[in-house]
Amino acid sequence: AVVSTQSTGFLVGAYPYMKRITDYPQLFLGLTFNYGALMGYCACTGTLGITPLALYAAGIGWTLVYDTVYGHQDKLDDKIVGVRSTALKFEDRTKELCGKVTAGMGISLCVAGVSAGMGPSYFLASFMGCSMIMKGLSHVDLDNPQSCWEFFVMNKNIGLLILIGIIIGKFA
Repeated sequence: AVVSTQSTGFLVGAYPYMKRITDYPQLFLGLTFNYGALMGYCACTGTLGITPLALYAAGIGWTLVYDTVYGHQDKLDDKIVGVRSTALKFEDRTKELCGKVTAGMGISLCVAGVSAGMGPSYFLASFMGCSMIMKGLSHVDLDNPQSCWEFFVMNKNIGLLILIGIIIGKFA
């Protein structure tokens, strides 16, 4: 757990530079934000396994999706100042590619759930969360900053839904 915690320093320290050196800073953000899934599991069990790795993968995918859509709000300014993003990289393929990442997120959530022995409410919540993302992707207007913002904000509800599914799925 100590080594796991210490390694976050690199991720946190490097993230602010990612928009200058890669087209995938949202992926790096996902690696950084979701590292807690690995640290928390390791701190509680002293080991790593398929459950936290699958949960980590799901979180990375989720972050990539919501932050890519969020990035569409800034794409014109980003082009002017020369920073990079998946919003600029994916362009007109954003919805298609984010849909595929969301499917991968759903698979990863299922793998984590099976590995952890979760109950049906977890799987229902995970399915509903991924469905909400897919519906949001089908409705978001990537050229309208307000629409992108609304998609981004909607994601707090997805996180809450999955958290409730985890709690009920594990203890009920």
